[in-house]
Amino acid sequence: MRSVTVESCYRRLVRALEFVAGRLDRPCTVEEVAAAAAFSRFHCRRMFRAMTGESIAGLARRLRLERAAWRLRHESVDDVTDVALDAGYGSAEAFSRAFRRGCGMSPGQYRTTWPPPEFGSPVSRVRYYPGEERVEVDLPSGEINMDVRIETIDEIEVARIRHVGPYNEVGRCFERLFEWATSVGGRPGRVFSLSYDDPDTNAPESLRSDACLELHSDVAPPPDITVDTLAAGRYAIHTHRGPYDGIAEAYRRLFSVWLPQSGEEIDDRPCMEVFLNSPLDTPPAELVTELCLPLRRAPEA
Repeated sequence: MRSVTVESCYRRLVRALEFVAGRLDRPCTVEEVAAAAAFSRFHCRRMFRAMTGESIAGLARRLRLERAAWRLRHESVDDVTDVALDAGYGSAEAFSRAFRRGCGMSPGQYRTTWPPPEFGSPVSRVRYYPGEERVEVDLPSGEINMDVRIETIDEIEVARIRHVGPYNEVGRCFERLFEWATSVGGRPGRVFSLSYDDPDTNAPESLRSDACLELHSDVAPPPDITVDTLAAGRYAIHTHRGPYDGIAEAYRRLFSVWLPQSGEEIDDRPCMEVFLNSPLDTPPAELVTELCLPLRRAPEA
């Protein structure tokens, strides 16, 4: 582990957490959190969740409830409605339901129970101290146990189709690409996808990806297909072996453990998955996919 790099990542994450905790009375935008921590705006949501275990919005909701819980025990509050409104809820009833989900009891019970139960998600790595306005975080640590190499991928001429929906439903877009490539006599090369959204923080129906086929053609494409050139760039590449449903977890490990220890900075470009064989003729356990994390240019010596 590169201790200087991890310390830098820790400080930046704490800045992001302090920014969220200091603005609980209004929603924080992803752009504001990214700027506070010097995170990539493109990947901020994914990095934040990977390192904390919670989304930005989910953490803010929890911290508002924890602040409300602290008020109930330490301030003379006669009307729970005031606390509910302060926590962003429209009624005492809605607040009580959320409060019970958070700690397993009603606000009234919480006031008199000792020791008070803790709030929080079991996957969260963030602790909040409302009375002190302080946050702490435990960065994921340990051996990553995955091989990662850094390479520059040259520019690629591609035909691509934008897919919006669950990532595992992109297959029909690849079928359309191969159909068109065959019709124009093209000779396809690499098969890959560009993923723009984090499946942990975005609804499946809103996930954006591009199905891509390396292809040179002088024939104008139909309206549903875009032909252009992907710029060259540096990538951290991990070879994932096995079913596609393991890709999301591999990305979580790349973002939460490998990236903070690597000394690298992620770039504002989409992640890329290069499919080295096909599920049409390969058992799931034998599928091979290169997961490519975009990196900024290496600093000049």
